[in-house]
Amino acid sequence: GQSRSNIAAIDITTGLATNWNPDVNGVSTLAVSGSNVYVGGSFITIGGQSRSNIAAIDITTGLATDWDPNASSDDYASVSTLAVSGSNVYVGGHFTAIGGKSRSNIAAIDISTGLATDWNPNASGDNHDTSVNTLAVSGSNVYVGGDFTAIGGKSRNYIAAIDITTGLATDWNPNAIYTINTLAVSGSNVYVGGWFPAIGGQSRNYIAAIDITTGLATDW
Repeated sequence: GQSRSNIAAIDITTGLATNWNPDVNGVSTLAVSGSNVYVGGSFITIGGQSRSNIAAIDITTGLATDWDPNASSDDYASVSTLAVSGSNVYVGGHFTAIGGKSRSNIAAIDISTGLATDWNPNASGDNHDTSVNTLAVSGSNVYVGGDFTAIGGKSRNYIAAIDITTGLATDWNPNAIYTINTLAVSGSNVYVGGWFPAIGGQSRNYIAAIDITTGLATDW
């Protein structure tokens, strides 16, 4: 019921927009943690400040905080996914630098300083469209999906588990045939969606459940 540019807070009871209004030209992902809403997308301003594709927005005022990792790349730069865990914001997308360091499409950003940590899985691929589209933190791993063929120092097709401490790929390897767009961890499975005809050693059309230990597709 209100004019809002690509981001809004909606009352959970009434469905009406609140006064919170950061006003931005493109949002792909967000996560709420503490007093901030962390936002990623393709934008150059948000919450009344210049911000390159990533920002922290005060959950009360709708204004951008001083936190400014400044994700940059070419004209197609974007932040597609983020997750807050502990003292870090884990970020994926299509970029070559973020938080003051060179990073290839994936990074961990200090939640206080906005600087990139030493964690550096370095997602790469065979084309200009290489990206990290989705990630989720669970236990000692960051599960990652996207359009890449190598990450964490190993060959991995479109999906991988990255050690949250070292940034190296684990042995978990579902080996998707094509792009992963989204994933979620629940219990003993990683639920995956995207543009694939096979994953985890089985034929699966665009959606699958992958065993979190073996990397094999379940019967689901």
